[in-house]
Amino acid sequence: MRRPRATSLPAALPYAGPPGRIRYDQPAALGALLRLDARLGTHHADRFTQPDGLWDQWVQALVHLSDQPGHTPDEQHHWADLQCDFADGWTRP
Repeated sequence: MRRPRATSLPAALPYAGPPGRIRYDQPAALGALLRLDARLGTHHADRFTQPDGLWDQWVQALVHLSDQPGHTPDEQHHWADLQCDFADGWTRP
């Protein structure tokens, strides 16, 4: 079984452009990275989730998200876990 690679996501996230430019993939990418970090014992997401880091800048740039509790790193990790666990349940024999 191949181990998931957590190195490609942190390499791609900073290239999404200025905060707020790309609105659709950031939550899923951060959630996936946090899930991989938890499973692999790595800390690649740390540089994005620091206070006033790239994740905070991205959320603050999108005014409609800035007060939404669902856009925290913990919530993104939770949703990634739910989606992956659901998919795993359908793909296992």
